[in-house]
Amino acid sequence: MITPRLFTAGVYATLLLATPAWASTCSEDISAVDRALRSQYGEDRKWWQVIACPIAMDGQLRKDAVVNVEQIKEISYFRNIAYMQHARGEDKMCKESLIKPKRMLRVW
Repeated sequence: MITPRLFTAGVYATLLLATPAWASTCSEDISAVDRALRSQYGEDRKWWQVIACPIAMDGQLRKDAVVNVEQIKEISYFRNIAYMQHARGEDKMCKESLIKPKRMLRVW
């Protein structure tokens, strides 16, 4: 006879095994979006541009960029929301906020 405790343990074990191996954390997703944003800008990297945000420095998008300036603003908006949610410990909401930016930047 299966006890409720044994049944519950089996369900949790099944859920843990069903978790995809590619699942990432919110901080990894934020880093991936940041790297993808930086890669959209030209290669003219001076020391102050490496430290500063290219959007704030009026950097020029590369000719082969996958997003335009308006999309960069939208991505930055969602990224900032995700960062605030991550700081509050709301990782699930953080990951949901990054779905659209990751899709726009083609970050898989």
